[in-house]
Amino acid sequence: MLNNGVMFQFFSWFLPTDASIQGSEPLWVFLEEQAANLSKAGITAVWIPPAYKGLGGKSSVGYDVYDHFDLGQYDANSDEFSPGENRTKYGDKDQLLSAVKALKSNGVQVYADIVINHKFGGKEEDYFWKAIRVEKNNRNYERRGNCFECGEIDVKGFTKFDFHVRGNEHSSFKWNVCHFDALDTVTQISQGGNTWNGSSEEFIDPNGDRKSKYIYRFLYNEAGWNPPEKSFDDWVSLEKGNFDYLTGNDIDFGRFDVREEIKYWGQWLVDEIDLDGFRIDAVKHISADYIREWVGHVRAKTSKSLFTVAEYIAGGTTPLHDYINRVSATGSFPQNISVLDFPLRFKFKQASFDNENYSLPDLNRGTLMAEQPALAVTFVENHDYEFGRDPDSKYNVYPSGQNYIDILLKLRSQFALGEEWYFEEKNIVGWLRNGFVSGAKGAMVAVISNAPGGTVQSIQMNTGRKNKKFYHFATLKLFAGQFVVARGPYSLFGDRAGEIWTDSSGSGKFLAEGRTASIWLEEDAVLN
Repeated sequence: MLNNGVMFQFFSWFLPTDASIQGSEPLWVFLEEQAANLSKAGITAVWIPPAYKGLGGKSSVGYDVYDHFDLGQYDANSDEFSPGENRTKYGDKDQLLSAVKALKSNGVQVYADIVINHKFGGKEEDYFWKAIRVEKNNRNYERRGNCFECGEIDVKGFTKFDFHVRGNEHSSFKWNVCHFDALDTVTQISQGGNTWNGSSEEFIDPNGDRKSKYIYRFLYNEAGWNPPEKSFDDWVSLEKGNFDYLTGNDIDFGRFDVREEIKYWGQWLVDEIDLDGFRIDAVKHISADYIREWVGHVRAKTSKSLFTVAEYIAGGTTPLHDYINRVSATGSFPQNISVLDFPLRFKFKQASFDNENYSLPDLNRGTLMAEQPALAVTFVENHDYEFGRDPDSKYNVYPSGQNYIDILLKLRSQFALGEEWYFEEKNIVGWLRNGFVSGAKGAMVAVISNAPGGTVQSIQMNTGRKNKKFYHFATLKLFAGQFVVARGPYSLFGDRAGEIWTDSSGSGKFLAEGRTASIWLEEDAVLN
């Protein structure tokens, strides 16, 4: 990502196909039309949704991957889908390429969403395969003994992908049960000479007393294959014992042919779309060693640096540090990688409920931003936890408004530069960006308070600028469900409504109203 860059997620989970908010036209068309506006606003990179065909066809968000090579150019009418059309939810391939070209011509980089953990939408397999049932909450516990679904059983699922519409264009690789290591949806189970039918959502035993899906781990590769036995990956999250399995047909990265095919696809995708980077989905479920291998291969083959940010959902930073170290500091070809700061996002959520009872300094502790800021990609919300998905993760309020975003983007590009100094008290924290670097317009002070609204809070901050005036640029506050921006003198601050002077040591008392953020700029520094 460019220095001090801003990545824009140009989609959401519940975004309707051809939504009215995008002019009732495909997302790719809307993205092309907005390319110049995004650049002007200060966006330096756009994260696009999974651009390849999913099980849901035109309605798929993209995380139920069917064919990685279908970017909306193949008619699914006679393939595994019900009657449909070439396009994905977001448009067709030509519209995608036009959008990317427009973004890059406006100086905006393009990052693709990479979903390589699993596949959906295959046909029923032609033959049974040996498997063992593992417990959902402890994947290391295998159901052994003499009972229903105990020990080695034979299962069939939707694991056959022959892509007979696309054929061998771009790739001749055909997926089948051998290329996966687990699944949770079976069509048939055979045990002890008896066979039962399953369903797409659940499998109920003959007694009718089991009504939830289970996980079935495949045990063996085909005869003569090395290694002969399958297993879950190492260097995945240790949640649930081993969190290799997430959903669908879990891709088996223990196989050389699978690893090579997915690396080839990554190289193809970069060249086909002209990408600048990736957001890699669900990395806690994929071997960190393979992510290092994949990123290194694609970078080498395309001769691009390819900014890469990983989605590793965790409430604490320890697994994030371990992951970064495994990818970036081990192996023959370590690869630099950034990680989304989910611990910070979860702290934001808690702070939104606790109000003045939340200790604001805690936002700067136990987060990737605090512990490895150069590798942290911070965010307030994304599609994983957006409103409507997980009730336990929602914010207390989801305000609207655009003016404040425009101002923050401009401040970031023109003033959030140079050395950073941080100051804190329980209900008020402040940051100084010192400037003194190329592109900086001057010094900026940002102060946040979560004290009750209507109260004035102050914090002593050393600016390094002696006897210097800072003027009140703006206060951002919530009003009637929207963030509004109050520019110029702020009457609540009394005789310091318009300006604050530092003393002979460079220190000053900077103000913010409770439940607002205030911005103070160095005298004569002007935001363009």
